[in-house]
Amino acid sequence: MKKQLMTTTALVAAGVIAVSGAALGASKPKLKVGGYFEAIVGMSEQDEAGHITTDTHQDSEVHFKGSVKLDNGLKITTRVELEGQAPGTGTTIDEAYMNISGGFGSIRLGSEDAVPNLMVTRNSGSWATNVGQNTNFDVGDWVETPSGHRASTVQRLDIGNGDSEKISYFTPRRGGFQVGLSYIPSFNQGNNGDTELESAGHHTGVAVAVSYGGKFGGAKIGAAAGYMQAESSTSSNSDLSGLAMGIKATVGKITVAFGTGREKDINPASATSATQGNSYVDFGFKYDLGKDKFSIGYLASEDDASTAAGKDETQVAMASYRREMGPGVQYRLNLMYGDYEGEAAGTGDDNSGYAITTSIRLAF
Repeated sequence: MKKQLMTTTALVAAGVIAVSGAALGASKPKLKVGGYFEAIVGMSEQDEAGHITTDTHQDSEVHFKGSVKLDNGLKITTRVELEGQAPGTGTTIDEAYMNISGGFGSIRLGSEDAVPNLMVTRNSGSWATNVGQNTNFDVGDWVETPSGHRASTVQRLDIGNGDSEKISYFTPRRGGFQVGLSYIPSFNQGNNGDTELESAGHHTGVAVAVSYGGKFGGAKIGAAAGYMQAESSTSSNSDLSGLAMGIKATVGKITVAFGTGREKDINPASATSATQGNSYVDFGFKYDLGKDKFSIGYLASEDDASTAAGKDETQVAMASYRREMGPGVQYRLNLMYGDYEGEAAGTGDDNSGYAITTSIRLAF
């Protein structure tokens, strides 16, 4: 029934667009090229042996953005993100999708995050307040997550779907509120030449999120919550689901934010309980002085791992400074801390350490 409902909804949405009197655009679709490049130098000191103390990283993407506005008011945009990292990162094209928007809201088709990521994350903890590198993504790049440790530094509602192909719908924002829905046929990013198999892994996922943006007294408020669930070919993943929420408030130059979430049955290889999964709390603080910005982020997460033995626990924190050097040009300075406490006896899945990084980022 759920499959039929979601399939019918997708077909009806496509039909509404097709018969809405769409005329040719007033002009030919346009293509713009954008993206960013960040060159990073850092030093780290950590318990786990064998790591280079001084290292260089980069973070870069090229974005190809198409757009056209039809005579009936419909706007169609496309976006393809080309990764600029060295071979071995596993992906050349990151996200690739089409967005169709009008008075009905917007529909997004292609390889993109599900609605809880898009709506909750921007209001959640350090995600909403970072001014330098990203507390979730980047601390683990400098203070290494030890082998076998499952409490990841990257925490947001995902349950493993990543940028797999999906269809998402966003309502128009009314009274500050907006609702989003996603249907994920398969958690694999599939080939266009075949359909995905249910036996290939997680599939038939659905997600919903609601967000609010407005003012309360002298504060600007942003809040969102999301839920996601899916079926799985692995019997131990019968309850593959997750829930997350985030809230941020800005008063003058200060922004504070909080986020929390829980995912269940996401590690089938070691699942021993129906409550298998991970949870997190994320805090963020930002102080904005115009061209100069400061932030502090803190994330604590734990994973049930092999529940008979205990939990893997992770804590990461980062203090950042950013200087706007000119249009699209930023200088960034970050002080990072990471601590990983594994469930196993001894220190094989433990590590802790510090890092300092500095970078210049160009957005074009």
